[in-house]
Amino acid sequence: MLVLLSGCEKKVGGQVVAVVNGEEITQQQLNAELNGAQLQPGADKKAIMAQLLQRVVDRTLLVQQAKADGLDQSPAYLEQARRQQESLLVNMLAGKMAKNISLPDNSAVSNFIAGNPTMFAGRKRYMLDQIVFPQPTDMTVIKDLQPAHSLEAIAQILTAKGIQFQRGNGQVDSGMLPPDVASRIAALPAGEPFLIPDNGRLVASVIKSAEAVATPEDQAKPAALNVLRQQALAEAMRKQVAKSRSTAKIEYQPGFAPPAGVKPGAPAAGAAPKA
Repeated sequence: MLVLLSGCEKKVGGQVVAVVNGEEITQQQLNAELNGAQLQPGADKKAIMAQLLQRVVDRTLLVQQAKADGLDQSPAYLEQARRQQESLLVNMLAGKMAKNISLPDNSAVSNFIAGNPTMFAGRKRYMLDQIVFPQPTDMTVIKDLQPAHSLEAIAQILTAKGIQFQRGNGQVDSGMLPPDVASRIAALPAGEPFLIPDNGRLVASVIKSAEAVATPEDQAKPAALNVLRQQALAEAMRKQVAKSRSTAKIEYQPGFAPPAGVKPGAPAAGAAPKA
């Protein structure tokens, strides 16, 4: 038995750059850490690798302690691990599909630039007065906000409903918004508020001032090309979902099926407030 155990002892060498309590750290793991690091030109790669290795060693020790405490078997960990694995697989599928997407020609790129001025020639940066509040679960609140034509009116409605909010300033670049949303914002009367969802919150904004930040010509074509590729990938993913749904067997517990008339995968009602 002693002979067998000694034969299983893990040692450094070859692709194994360190062993922590019997757990190997490989050159491949270290290279992955290096790929995620931002290196300055002329940096000592060997010295940085040594520093990164110590970071991996420290993380390995913490992971070993977490496992010793049984955290890797907790429901919270298992659920988060499942979600991260699913996200990784979806991202890898998107990367695979992106390789098969053909690049748009110069004509398509030029037409896209001309047809989306809020992203290019007419791009603007807006300085905003804002009210931020949690996304309400009762969507009638959104309907009640529709007639409001000022931030003060929105504040009064939220106060009357007992919804807490914060006032502040912000800015938004029209080039970072979906073109239809940017066009609707640009067409608003002076002082008219608009609502944009933001990670579980709603942001009501009024434009205080605007400045032109037109995209330089040498940057416009690469930016347009990237957007067109992203749109093509999104459409390819949508088609893949539709194809998979057409052959999949999906069963719902009562009360969880999509409402009648609602296309699966479409945004829920009230998910796109006025802009």
